[in-house]
Amino acid sequence: MNWIVDKIALLATGIVCAAGAWAILHYSGQWFFPVATVIGVLLLYRDNQRLRTLLKEHGIDSKRRLSGD
Repeated sequence: MNWIVDKIALLATGIVCAAGAWAILHYSGQWFFPVATVIGVLLLYRDNQRLRTLLKEHGIDSKRRLSGD
């Protein structure tokens, strides 16, 4: 019986996520994709900086390139 509740909760979560995605796309209009792209690039840059710092803390040179051989 518990699996029925799980499936209903999963379906309800999917409906809420779909409605939220529709609302964001609908109400942000033409500005959604440029803003989302800028946010995505900034997040990737920040993650790259975090990983470079982590490598530096472990004594690994992040600028070193491995040969393709």
